[in-house]
Amino acid sequence: MDDVAGTKELDYASDLQLIKSMHEDDSFWDRIFDAKLDFLNNGGDPRQAGCVRPEIAESWINSRNFGLSPDQPDLGEYITEQAYEETLAENAEIVAAAKSLIRNIESLNLQNDYMFELLDVNGTPLVQIGNLWLHRFAGPNYQCNESNMGTNAHTLCMRHKKPFVLIGPEHYCFALHGLIACAAPIIDQFGASVGALALTQPTSDELLSTANKKILIHAMSLVSSLAITLSDQLRISGYDAQLAETESRYSKASLEAQRYETISQNLMNTVKDGILICDAEDTISLATPEAARIFKTSPEELLGTNVNALINDSRTFEEVIEQGGHSTFDVDGMPLEAKISRIYGGDHDFEGYIIALKEAKRATLGASRGKLGDAADITFKDILGRSYQIAKAKKLASRFARSRENILLAGESGTGKELFAQAIHNQACPEGPFMSINCAAIPPRLIESELFGYESGSFTGAERGGKPGKIELADGGTLFLDEIGDMPLELQATLLRVLENKRIIRVGGKSYKQIDFRLVAATNQNLPKLVSQHQFREDLLYRISVLTVDLPPLRDRVGDALYFARYFLNECHTKTGNGKVSLSNEASQFVSTYAWPGNVRQLKHAIYSAYYTCENGVIYIDDFPSYIAQASDLRSSEEGGAAAPADDAAAPSQNESSSAIKVPDEQAAAPGAEAPAATSGTLPTLSLKELEGIAINEAIMQADGNIAAAAAILDISKATLYRKLKESQ
Repeated sequence: MDDVAGTKELDYASDLQLIKSMHEDDSFWDRIFDAKLDFLNNGGDPRQAGCVRPEIAESWINSRNFGLSPDQPDLGEYITEQAYEETLAENAEIVAAAKSLIRNIESLNLQNDYMFELLDVNGTPLVQIGNLWLHRFAGPNYQCNESNMGTNAHTLCMRHKKPFVLIGPEHYCFALHGLIACAAPIIDQFGASVGALALTQPTSDELLSTANKKILIHAMSLVSSLAITLSDQLRISGYDAQLAETESRYSKASLEAQRYETISQNLMNTVKDGILICDAEDTISLATPEAARIFKTSPEELLGTNVNALINDSRTFEEVIEQGGHSTFDVDGMPLEAKISRIYGGDHDFEGYIIALKEAKRATLGASRGKLGDAADITFKDILGRSYQIAKAKKLASRFARSRENILLAGESGTGKELFAQAIHNQACPEGPFMSINCAAIPPRLIESELFGYESGSFTGAERGGKPGKIELADGGTLFLDEIGDMPLELQATLLRVLENKRIIRVGGKSYKQIDFRLVAATNQNLPKLVSQHQFREDLLYRISVLTVDLPPLRDRVGDALYFARYFLNECHTKTGNGKVSLSNEASQFVSTYAWPGNVRQLKHAIYSAYYTCENGVIYIDDFPSYIAQASDLRSSEEGGAAAPADDAAAPSQNESSSAIKVPDEQAAAPGAEAPAATSGTLPTLSLKELEGIAINEAIMQADGNIAAAAAILDISKATLYRKLKESQ
């Protein structure tokens, strides 16, 4: 660390001496400019030119290798607002440390002639003050570094860990020739460059007169001293954080060791509760007398027994812990509750479980909830798709999940409404129950008892003791009502009252119970239209759609159809262990342009069918189910100028593309049904913008998300690709 500090002070003075030694006559800068022209036009080696600093000569060569044109007017790369916010969060410590220093800079007159910036290691501006129009690509959403703006002061200073001043023609790109930039690196406690401070000003007619050199020396000294101060603050903060983390780890390890030692020494004699301790293989290693009494045996007989033989729960202990740590079971008719927790050793290595047992008078509502609750395993990260459309829906739903308002998920069948409901639940209240009911799958006469529960004897066939309803079981969690548009009209008024006061009464009950739950509803119907037809209550619609997420159909998710097709092919390969299967060019094109009225669910069925049908590891259009292959034949006939045969008896598709073009009815492909000889559907004709979007998404997928590689595939610049991505948003 001392070596780093010593080198720092020597390096921070190097460019100050350089400024003093620079020539005042314009011929000095003319020679630099001529050396660059010789490099650009004739391939001359700038490292052999005595007037060009070695670091700058190397940077010119790097800039050319990046494919940058020195005449390029658009410099830097646009980054999204989300990426910029993430960058600010990652560098929050540097920004916080720099605030007091930046206030000193703001007190100077920087409004017209200077721009002061704090940049991260990638050239993303974290703070900017002064005249931000000195170069027109400056701004919080532009990341500027050597790969996209050529030779620059802040990249050089961070690379070489010393201040740099870059004047006029020393910049690689001509757009920067009118600027002078002073930059100094910010060094952390490990000696790494983590950012830079940069002060930029326009050049004057007298480029380096004696007066201008004095001003530049003062500017360089200011930036260097601020960077040194900020680096020192960062080092101190880093040392403090390391010390605090070390102390925290030691404290936690000591407490854990004491806790485990206390359990080991006193468990058998002092604990009155039923306690079992088992190792990582679920084998019991310690048991209290009370635990032995519960299982009607002796503590010695319990040792070496697999605890799963005693606690009858279909879930693993890890699943139980992830769902709250509670399990319920019976021993000879006696209801018991178990609280299960992990045990960690002194090195934080997992060593087993501790299980606390107690007798329950009757299975609690929480226990019933744990057994009857639906699985909610999906998070937003599990929802697949790379298109902007699905990313926008996920971002909106994730933001809505942080509220307590009711959420309506609107979308066609197969667009993933239940996946979104589970993801919302797991972000909002993962420890609570997730209860779901499909309003279209339950007979109308049974929905009321399913939702609200019933008391004993309330109707013929009612269970003795009654039964809680889904709303009651959802207390503290999420109630998911799928296909809510099919809920009987007379029941909608009751649901509305529950949503307004969060109180329920069971069928046949006499008293109300306060319930706290979050409603997530889903529909594939046009609810406002149902309201106009008096099939859905308008006031209920307002109540359930406080927050609405429209889930895009697959045909509107640019590039996702091909992405899912490849994902499902890989899924088939993983399941079967057979050789990999790929799509032919014609099949890929068809997958990208077919309307997929059944959305992802239909696409999965088609890909699975084609995977097992195809030969020689390549899927052709004829390998798809017959109704899909017929759609391809229809397109071929139309492209050849032949009119598609009409079939007046053919039923229209339930889902139409955005251009109102119909697709074949999926019902024609039912098992055992004869495929129709002709269909009235046609394939959608895509606009130039839609085709461009498909090409961009495909290139990004082929490049595994690497923008530079995707731009090379498309034969456009990275700046153009970023601009088109921004326009598509």
